[in-house]
Amino acid sequence: MDKLLRRVRMAEGMVARRAQRKNALLKRITERKQNKKNGEAFTEAIQQRKAAVEARNEDWMLGPLAPRRELDEITLSNGNFFGSLSPTRALLESEVSEEERKARVAWCGSPKFLCIAPGDRVVVIEGHHKDLIGTIEKLNTRNMTVEIQSEKLKTNTTVPQFMQNDADKPVTQIYARLPISSVRLVHPLKDPQTGEYRDVIIRELRPRNIVHDRPTRTRSMRRFVPGENIIIPWPKQEPIKREDQPADTLRIDVDEKTFVPTLFRPPAPQQVLDELRNKYSIFRTRHTPEYIAKKEQEEQEKEAKKSAAKAMLTPVQEYNRKQRELRRARGQPALTEEMLAKIGEVVARNKLGHQAGPQPKVKEETVAQIEKAVEQLSLGGEEGAATTSPEQPKV
Repeated sequence: MDKLLRRVRMAEGMVARRAQRKNALLKRITERKQNKKNGEAFTEAIQQRKAAVEARNEDWMLGPLAPRRELDEITLSNGNFFGSLSPTRALLESEVSEEERKARVAWCGSPKFLCIAPGDRVVVIEGHHKDLIGTIEKLNTRNMTVEIQSEKLKTNTTVPQFMQNDADKPVTQIYARLPISSVRLVHPLKDPQTGEYRDVIIRELRPRNIVHDRPTRTRSMRRFVPGENIIIPWPKQEPIKREDQPADTLRIDVDEKTFVPTLFRPPAPQQVLDELRNKYSIFRTRHTPEYIAKKEQEEQEKEAKKSAAKAMLTPVQEYNRKQRELRRARGQPALTEEMLAKIGEVVARNKLGHQAGPQPKVKEETVAQIEKAVEQLSLGGEEGAATTSPEQPKV
């Protein structure tokens, strides 16, 4: 089983690394596309700026002989008529990264929990239309832009060729969109000193009391001003009117229970469950008891083969094993009184020899007795001494 779990971990790691490389590649491709589109918008802005400079110089030099650039025949190199923008620039349709989306809504929550909605009154805080107050008509959460209902924000836009008709004009007016970072919420609040209500610019909003309703798949939350603990109500939204159609399913049919689960039979045939769960998957971690018992038996067989290999010994290895078993069964050797007396004699003689000078010669018989006593001490008696030097068996 350890081998199976190790294989699952390796497979999961490989898939995670593969997904990481794939996401990094997709991110680079997306960034390259965004840079290309942003570069096209930037090139268009540069071309319009150059055309404006040239038109100003011609008007200054030629005076009444200057060309009439408001005519339909005169267009720029990028296909836009003079004095108009492309729909991409007017509506800010260029794709933005996730970091830029978060930066645009940093003052009013996050892209997931946005604290502004259509119907809010906002004020423009930067650009040519600074200090303009209007109502949000549309909110684009893909690029985090807003469309404010104000005549001052209307701009001339060149209609694309595929959308033009013979009777339509090539230039029309639409509401230009602004990023959410360029506006701030305007809401009437009560002045604590005078007690009167006046419009106040709210520079920061945060979500609060987020509730997810699973049956209806809706989400509700409140927004407040951090630091002041002031709850800002949401703008009133008109209910969506839905008309019944002939193809709609009746409510009585929707509420009818057509399947009642039971414990007496599985929800699907076993063959279908095997196909859904993919019992041969490399990522599987939950196994049946029969499969686990089979794998454990295989591991026991492998261990038995290893132990069988250990049992195959040479005669010398068998003899050494028997000797180790005998010594282990005999235990620690014990000293007899005779051995202790002889050891004491040797120790006393050595001490006297060091004190008196050169030691006297010891008889050979005494030396032999001492050596024999040491051998008996190390091997545990006469029986051990008899088995210290047996003849080695022939191989």
